[in-house]
Amino acid sequence: MSSDVYKLPEHLRKALSAELRPGEKLLFAARPNWRAGWGGMIAIFLFGVFWSSISFTFFGFSLGGLLGLVPFNSDGKPAGLGLNIFFFVFSLPFTAIGLALLASPFYGIRKSNNVVHAVTDTRVLDVYGLPSKGADSHPIDRIITVKRTDGKGGTGSLKISYGASRDSDGDTHPLYLEWTGIADVKRAETLILDAIKQRMR
Repeated sequence: MSSDVYKLPEHLRKALSAELRPGEKLLFAARPNWRAGWGGMIAIFLFGVFWSSISFTFFGFSLGGLLGLVPFNSDGKPAGLGLNIFFFVFSLPFTAIGLALLASPFYGIRKSNNVVHAVTDTRVLDVYGLPSKGADSHPIDRIITVKRTDGKGGTGSLKISYGASRDSDGDTHPLYLEWTGIADVKRAETLILDAIKQRMR
């Protein structure tokens, strides 16, 4: 078993060990580092602040109108209950989007802390810890391409293509795993490619 497993938190180490099959050899295991994508997270959060400043204000006025605290006028007359309900309901999706944008970076950090990317001699897999326990795995001999993007200090990302699907229109779409913020990403790529060669012999 790769020594990488001992660098994982206990809950992820147990989750990964439980996923390994008898005789399956672990070659690589690593958690994604959310700091590798901090620029995108900040951009999403700032856009969320801008969006929310508008949507929350609209929500506040619509709620105030529904409660009779902020009267809306229609043709010089106070808006009726139906119009106030319409404004309130109309504001809800925009408010929900604002909340999602603000929460997105924190959700991404939490998710990266509860997943481990692994390579074995027979497959590549993502193992999830709590709260969404489970795994997503694909046989090594189904891997088509591995694209590596290098970052700073040996950290980078892998885009692992393992097939394609067709939508209702018959258009083909690639299927892939995307591993971001992976330390020693070159070693992960090499181990995947070597495992593919071994399976092809």
